[in-house]
Amino acid sequence: MANIALFTDLDGTLIPPELVRPRPQVPPQLDQTLRRLAELIPVAVVTTKDCEFASRAVPYAAAYACINGIEVRAGEYVAVARDVKFETVEEAYRAALGLDAYVEPKRVWGGRLAGFTVDWRERGTPPRDLEDVLQLAGRLGLKVLRYARRPLADVYGAGADKGSAVRLLKAFLGVRYVVYVGDSENDLPAWREADVKILVRHSLNCDLRVDGAIPVSYQELPVYLAQVAENILEAMPASSEPRQPARSPPAR
Repeated sequence: MANIALFTDLDGTLIPPELVRPRPQVPPQLDQTLRRLAELIPVAVVTTKDCEFASRAVPYAAAYACINGIEVRAGEYVAVARDVKFETVEEAYRAALGLDAYVEPKRVWGGRLAGFTVDWRERGTPPRDLEDVLQLAGRLGLKVLRYARRPLADVYGAGADKGSAVRLLKAFLGVRYVVYVGDSENDLPAWREADVKILVRHSLNCDLRVDGAIPVSYQELPVYLAQVAENILEAMPASSEPRQPARSPPAR
């Protein structure tokens, strides 16, 4: 069993931030590199997106931690946080639908709404009444995440974060060491759990500082990860066989 794994964020890290909505796919060169890595070590996705989105974007991952850690899928197993306020999320979501912005629902296995994102990148400025919706979510006991340079805000029905997701995935996959690749403030809890931290640089996070992280520009990420794969191959005993990626649960 592999002793090290690569855990990675998705939107803004594997998919350029400007393409997350119009073309939500991992670019071919980066996708090819990740597929090669997934044959050598476990690759897991840790994302604020839901698992339906994540499993379509990276179908060869060994596991997924989605909706900021609320849901985890590994092989045939699905785990959802016990304290998700599903009805309360629905109430805040209905209020958010009145905003002049794109509102992205995030659903767990079975279809229940566990969070949502308000995205105003196409209009340039935050929508009117956004603060009222986010304050409502806060009063309802939901988790609200804001971002310094990103035109969006997240609302979640539980207090999970990417750090707890990394710990759970390590246990599921049976690995000791984690390389974590991310690009934003919501990755900070995951980086704190990681042994190697990679910060993917792009236009929306030039001010983000992460102690001990290796900065890699988005354009250089495929080459960087390809070198990681080569290093792993060189370190493997000659008798070792590349691993096969785990299957994700079927789409609902």
